[in-house]
Amino acid sequence: MVKFRKRKSLIHAMGSALLALSLTAGGLVSAEERPKIDNSPVNVTIAGYSSGGQVAVFGEGVVDAVRRTYPGSSIIYEPGNPAGALEYLKSGRRPFALASTVEPKMAYAGSAPFREKYPAGTVKGVLNGSPGVFDLMVYARADFLDEHGVTSFRDLIEKKVPMRVSINQPGNLWAREHVRALFSYFGKTMEDVEEWGGELVPQPTGASHDLMRDGRLDVIITGGATPSGRVVELGSVMDLAFVQLSDELVQHVADELGASVGSIPAGSYEFVDEELATVASSFMIVAGPAATYENAYKLAKSMYEQMEHYRSSHRALQKASREQLPNVSYLELHPGAKAFYQEVGLID
Repeated sequence: MVKFRKRKSLIHAMGSALLALSLTAGGLVSAEERPKIDNSPVNVTIAGYSSGGQVAVFGEGVVDAVRRTYPGSSIIYEPGNPAGALEYLKSGRRPFALASTVEPKMAYAGSAPFREKYPAGTVKGVLNGSPGVFDLMVYARADFLDEHGVTSFRDLIEKKVPMRVSINQPGNLWAREHVRALFSYFGKTMEDVEEWGGELVPQPTGASHDLMRDGRLDVIITGGATPSGRVVELGSVMDLAFVQLSDELVQHVADELGASVGSIPAGSYEFVDEELATVASSFMIVAGPAATYENAYKLAKSMYEQMEHYRSSHRALQKASREQLPNVSYLELHPGAKAFYQEVGLID
């Protein structure tokens, strides 16, 4: 576990001289033995999520930070899917990937769609570019909830409400794992909904909103930065309400997925007049066996130096900070990134 410093006690310009030791791939070595880092361009590909949406903003923001710090860099954010990105990472086909806190945990456990457990240390953390920015959201047609006397997720389960619920596409591991964890708290699976006369709708959020507008969907389980423009827009044409998640349920899901406990503030949406507990996830740049010490160091340094510009590029990035960069949850920091964070005094 990385130990964070409460205050920065070292400066980057003097870091190499003041730090006696640094962890590298080969273990503890003296500062003099560390690889020398120059200002040459970074030429790497980051395996990513889809090409659009809020998640892509994080990946493109990192690419921009590297290009600004190391001019001439040929760094690419490659759209794809989270499982495929980690498989590319494991095989060495890509050195870096964009992942939430959810997917590496699944890979280490060997949960589907991963065919086997990843060996320890296969996936290492480089930087947290969006700490706690992606909120779990469960919302529904207000008239549907009123009809069934529902205010909480517990009500949906205990009353066996025959809901038509969007659970996102199978390839969206983030969404599907949150759905699984929500139901597991009550000893249920999402398939139980069908036994109650309900329907599981495997559609992405945008398509789910269209279905809800047309009266063909009742509940949506998804995620996004708060406030979500899509939810604001949907709430402007129909009456919506959030399905409340208890503190205990939120803690269970957070523990299951390596996420954190967060909240949706009152006033985030016109129909939210009180703070709501939720699960908050981070998206990180992670490294595989092909990632070099130098490139991991440079990615970390780029984000550190370009943080203000990065934060200003999109409202979804406002929670990012220099202090949170080394916070890669349960993952081990890559030696190159760890060395940089030590130099600037973010960690011991």
